[in-house]
Amino acid sequence: MDVLTSESGNDNVVPYGVDWSDRARPSSHCWFPLTSDDSSTAQSCAYGSCAKRKQAGQSALLQCGSCDLIMHAYHLTSSSTTNNDSIQSCRPSFVDNIEQINSLTNNKDNSLKFDEHFWSHVSTLPKPCMHCQPTSMVSPLDIIDQMKWMISCIPRTLSDDWSDPSHGLVCLWCFRCYHHSCWEQLAPQDKLQCDYGIFQNIIVRPQWLSRSSESPTGFKARPFSYSTNSNAEPNSFPYTPVLVFVNKRSGGQVGEKIYRELLQRLNPRQVFLLENNATITHALDIYSSLPNMRICVCGGDGTVGWVLSRLAETYPSRNNPPVSICPLGTGNDLSRVLAWGEQYDPTRLFHTLLQTSQAQVAVLDRWEVQLEEYDAATLASMTQQHHESGFNISRIFQPLLNPPTFIRETNRSSYENHQKLPNTRFINYMSFGLDAAIALDFHAERIRDPSKFSSPLKNKFMYVNESCKYFDDFARAQMWNLGSYIRLICDDQDITDTIRNCHTLVILNIPGYASGTNPWGKSLRSSIMDRVNQLSTIKLDSTFINQISMSSLDALNCAGDTQENNELESLDDRDTDQIESLSTTQTASSSRFQPQNFGDRKIEVVGLSTTHMAAIHAGFRGNRIAQCNRLCIELRCPMTAQMDGEPFYLPTPVAVNISHAGQVLVLKNEKK
Repeated sequence: MDVLTSESGNDNVVPYGVDWSDRARPSSHCWFPLTSDDSSTAQSCAYGSCAKRKQAGQSALLQCGSCDLIMHAYHLTSSSTTNNDSIQSCRPSFVDNIEQINSLTNNKDNSLKFDEHFWSHVSTLPKPCMHCQPTSMVSPLDIIDQMKWMISCIPRTLSDDWSDPSHGLVCLWCFRCYHHSCWEQLAPQDKLQCDYGIFQNIIVRPQWLSRSSESPTGFKARPFSYSTNSNAEPNSFPYTPVLVFVNKRSGGQVGEKIYRELLQRLNPRQVFLLENNATITHALDIYSSLPNMRICVCGGDGTVGWVLSRLAETYPSRNNPPVSICPLGTGNDLSRVLAWGEQYDPTRLFHTLLQTSQAQVAVLDRWEVQLEEYDAATLASMTQQHHESGFNISRIFQPLLNPPTFIRETNRSSYENHQKLPNTRFINYMSFGLDAAIALDFHAERIRDPSKFSSPLKNKFMYVNESCKYFDDFARAQMWNLGSYIRLICDDQDITDTIRNCHTLVILNIPGYASGTNPWGKSLRSSIMDRVNQLSTIKLDSTFINQISMSSLDALNCAGDTQENNELESLDDRDTDQIESLSTTQTASSSRFQPQNFGDRKIEVVGLSTTHMAAIHAGFRGNRIAQCNRLCIELRCPMTAQMDGEPFYLPTPVAVNISHAGQVLVLKNEKK
């Protein structure tokens, strides 16, 4: 949390953002510098006696992220103003007097004392007055766009002239609005009591949060109405409060905008801008006692994995607050699998929050990765066994063949700053080989020049551009394979022979990889019939069809089956009966594979040829190799790899040991 210090030399400081210090008051503002592109710059300073109210551009202005109040910075650091009541209070976000709460817990009539409206004056009502012109019966989600407009209409001062009949009041909790004259006609209870509007089920109410000397953070959340019953079950608590973690670095500047927007919609103390591990620990410490708590992570797969790792370290297995996702990353594979969307849609931000409270809880496996370095004797022994492990025509001509670029060139610039594991756990996938090499070059270029990656279309263009650097490896695909550089052991069985035709090895925990593909594939019947429907409704271009490997249609191969045929075969002359016949045969031959499940403590191993790497983006799949509980990938040479979309380079031969590392709870969106 940054602070603004007084220019006059006194001890007054103004904290930027949400203030968790000892100086914080229940009605403290969340100050941020007012940006030049903010539509509210036309508003003047809200300090009543400000001499420069109409000269906002001549002095630094700050804006409250919760109530939108605008003030000159020097008013907030001046002793003459901070010691009086001339600065309007913000919405209360917590209660300072825990004794006051305790005195009310036994009085049912006072249970709603803190659930009060926070009225703010507006010059124009953003929607029909609730008293004289009721709105039509609509879904709560339909008024979200009106809420956005409503916030933008809220002025920064209460000193306006209310003679205009269009002037009115808006509650900054529930967003109900009234003409000023209509509001005067309301019953006293209606003027006070607030139900928090459409967010009533997920919002953290101020009276639930108070100071606590027992907490390292100085705050603790516990709803007093629930705590009166010592035998109460969590399910008896009628609300599902949602904490929100936002990575401001995800999605360009989108993360910062989402953070500021949610400060206005929710209690600002339930929205956290991810800075480091301490931010997550801080939030969990405060809200660990809040029943039915759920978490929404606004970020990419890496951010989600980061938060889940901290949850796994804090809570016992399968006992953490379940997590939903607002996707801000590039691939967003976990978000796709859990049906939260493939990319950020600003019109669905509030839908995501509301659906978080209703989503189905699911169990997600986590996998641990440990690197084991070889000594010289072990490495020599492995090499000897490799040469004696059977006949392969590529070995005979190995001295005449060059290894692939990512193995041959060990000093590539993209390798320099990415030579360690990005994490020791993964939840989506790991991969080794050609795809990781391309991803690493793409990642390094994005770090060097972010301006080239400002849109999804530019990202795709840059990915193709980086792929072209490996044209020679694609062209010589029949002359090299990962089986020459990797030894694969699944559940103590050496199955290296199954990757003799593979150029990428993928270790899958979820049915999602590389921005929405499914290398393991669906069940055979649905996969084949989906393809039949496409063939019957779309006239396929013959050039595209001739690029599809027959092995991609061969949807269910077992480890140990005959090596798949990598020759290209046209599908345009196959009728429905032929494809359905193929379906029946393949299902019977691979019955030992179970349907993929990201919570079954098993992991899937898939091999991709260069043909597969293109075909999976057209809905086909790779070569299924194994389902196992643990595996060891022995790298005989330096190798490119990626973990949950984070590419890296292993500069020395190592054994990569992957084993189950517990489970965490996530949320699957059943109401897309």
